[in-house]
Amino acid sequence: MTGKRAHTHILPVDAGIRNAAEVANGLKQALDSHNAIGIETRALAAADITTVQTLLAARISAEAKGKTLTLLSPVGEPLRDVLRDVGLLSASQIHATFWAPSSDQP
Repeated sequence: MTGKRAHTHILPVDAGIRNAAEVANGLKQALDSHNAIGIETRALAAADITTVQTLLAARISAEAKGKTLTLLSPVGEPLRDVLRDVGLLSASQIHATFWAPSSDQP
């Protein structure tokens, strides 16, 4: 397990539905091995609602295990576009604080 610093997990370039299993497996492995995970999304070229659902599922799983999963800033443009298009960037959304990325780089 890690100490105080968060493990950086880099999402693949295409984190959309075609690679959903790869994204989910990578996040599961990170959660199995680390207490704090920072998700790097800057290299994303493709994201969709599946990406959002996978990240939310990983966040909920992390919380259930007493672990943390955060997004590092800046959030990759493809993910930011999906979040904006589906209305998840509104401060009134239940997961609004999750989508506001952490400025703390591990």
